[in-house]
Amino acid sequence: MWEAKLQPAVINFNACISACKKSEQWRWALALLSEVWEVKLEPDALSYSAGISACGKGKQWQRALALLREMWEFRLEPNVINYLAGIRACEASDLWTRALDLLESMLGARVDPAAAESPDEGWYVHDLEAGGPKDVFKHTVLVALLQQMAACADPFTFIDMHAASGVYDLSSEETLQCRMFERGVLRVSHAVDRSDGGLVADYLAAVWRCNQALGSSSRALSLYPGSPALAWQWLRSQDTAVLFEAAAKPYEALRRSFSLLDRGVGPRLSLQHDDSYLRLSFGPWPWPSGRQLVLLDPPYDSTQSHNTWNVFALRRLLQRSPSSCVALWYPLVDQEKVAGLHSRVQSLAVGSVLVAEMWLEGSWPRGDALQGSGMLVVNPPPALHAQLLAALPELRAALRATGSRVLWL
Repeated sequence: MWEAKLQPAVINFNACISACKKSEQWRWALALLSEVWEVKLEPDALSYSAGISACGKGKQWQRALALLREMWEFRLEPNVINYLAGIRACEASDLWTRALDLLESMLGARVDPAAAESPDEGWYVHDLEAGGPKDVFKHTVLVALLQQMAACADPFTFIDMHAASGVYDLSSEETLQCRMFERGVLRVSHAVDRSDGGLVADYLAAVWRCNQALGSSSRALSLYPGSPALAWQWLRSQDTAVLFEAAAKPYEALRRSFSLLDRGVGPRLSLQHDDSYLRLSFGPWPWPSGRQLVLLDPPYDSTQSHNTWNVFALRRLLQRSPSSCVALWYPLVDQEKVAGLHSRVQSLAVGSVLVAEMWLEGSWPRGDALQGSGMLVVNPPPALHAQLLAALPELRAALRATGSRVLWL
């Protein structure tokens, strides 16, 4: 362009800086960003996000954060893409405390995390996995937690930070696209007699009760209850449920589901059409004090910085209510990320932490190619460890899973 005596526009510089980011050439990215000013153009948020990302890929976190500060100096307000690029730069250098602080700053500036979604990333659609092996494992552990909480006469509050739709139609187009329920809840239903007792049988009985409560006339399972619908079956008249869902379509489905499940008797219910992370940061709290069971089951394909978001939520929850039992579900995909999550939670020094994991059919508990499901529980009920040790072998056999483990961090 210079040879043809054409003046480059910011968009041309942005394309070049992005190319440097992809090829991990952070020095060239910084040089191009400086040149934008030299030719008397003004870089925009996209220019800086590409530059910050390039520095992050090169593990130059100091330079990445310097660019973020530079945006403020030039009165160019950072957006969520800029903040997340800075967070990932800190993560790449294993500076998770700085990453957490940056996330706190982003939320403090009232930057909307949902604005980070791009058309090719898309929102998480839980219907694709509904009733699959990961759901079965997660919900079996949840049932164990609910049983332990309900064993005490004192009231408790169940808080679902990402409630989604509540109930899933196994004949829907999305669910039939992957048919994960055939390898999950149906496989367990064929292998386990729900009248025999035990944790897995109790989980299955709850799935069937939900089908009956919602008027399913089929002898086969036609609906799959998500975490809120399962939890509802263990909540008593003295208990409370607080269910968060930020996305409009799942929230409306959640509201419809509970209009059928809630017959006006039983526990108190609070449906929150709100981002639970923002509410966690700025309040007010919509639940009472006392015993709490909090479920964190975030949409893992909507934000790349999974560990930072999860540790942020754990830290905030336990700062506000140190005695709460908090259960975090996570997928077993990458061994390094899972180990990093465990290490970060240990560093929080928040109390006792129990981990349960299961590797699914065709995967192995070693290397970098994990496929499975994990649940990390802070402040677990005393009997949970023994209950899971006794139940997981049966669940593993029913799911034809490769292996499982229960351990203290």
